Amino acid sequence: MIRLKLPKSGFGREYIALKMKIEGKGPFDFMVDSGLTTELITPHLQGILGINEGSNKLTALASGGKTIANSLVELKGASIDIGDGSSGLALPKLTAVITNFPQEHIDPTHDPVEGMLGMELLQLFDVDFDFPKNRIRLYEPGGTDTSGLVEIPAVVINESLLIGIRVTTPDQSNSQPILGFLDCGSAFTCINWKAAQALGLPPKNDPVYRNGPTITALGIDGRPLTLPTIKKRLSYAGNPIIDPKSGRPIGFESPPASWKPWDSVQIAVGDLPVFSNILGDGVTPYDGPAALIGLDFLAQRRIILEAKSDTSRRRKVAISPR
Repeated sequence: MIRLKLPKSGFGREYIALKMKIEGKGPFDFMVDSGLTTELITPHLQGILGINEGSNKLTALASGGKTIANSLVELKGASIDIGDGSSGLALPKLTAVITNFPQEHIDPTHDPVEGMLGMELLQLFDVDFDFPKNRIRLYEPGGTDTSGLVEIPAVVINESLLIGIRVTTPDQSNSQPILGFLDCGSAFTCINWKAAQALGLPPKNDPVYRNGPTITALGIDGRPLTLPTIKKRLSYAGNPIIDPKSGRPIGFESPPASWKPWDSVQIAVGDLPVFSNILGDGVTPYDGPAALIGLDFLAQRRIILEAKSDTSRRRKVAISPR
């Protein structure tokens, strides 16, 4: 696992990357991003590989609110570079969007980062992010050993391929679970204002937000967004508990006794377009409570994302209990 250093003014935890070869060329540094639907490559890498642009384009909305149409290309002969001289893991044919992105030049020791790997690829494997040991491992579906880990119920969010869990905070007695999607392509965690209300946090104009640090977020288009922060711990809620008489949910399963909430971090608060658009149904924007769980929480522990299922949107996420 490669960790891409943040600039001195950066907030959160270092991005993660691995090395890839494509058609025998490389290796090239690729960020790993579970908050990204498809794969990306830079125009620079497109030139190195000599790939011609096709007529297909993908329209996407960046965090700054700008709609961008980028060309799609096929990546053939891609493999993960092991780095010890052995043959790397051969990957299936990938579809990549050609675009520049802010993290491309974020770390002088890994400049440029030539692409990103998103859920189109990651969903094909059980992906083991072993942050304490600084390694990423990809297994055939069902090939991971999750003994000693806590299995958290999760779901694939609409057609985005992103994985969501029920998030709560133990720091507020009136906290209600909200939807949080796991995004190892974000250095920090962010919640929208409806999520702040559901979690029992102070309202938008409370002085607590003026006293803490602010975060300048970047969308894929590079436009800045300034967000206030508040320091909190996060935890998760399990499946709904159903009343046997009424058939209605009356609460949620609690984590096991072995589970310890994630350590507290400065959580950004703001209504990023990513919430309304990724979590929407493609017709109506989502306007409910939501969270983007970034590397400031995820990198605290080992986490395994289960591969996709052909029959269900349900997933399992296994995380070290402490």
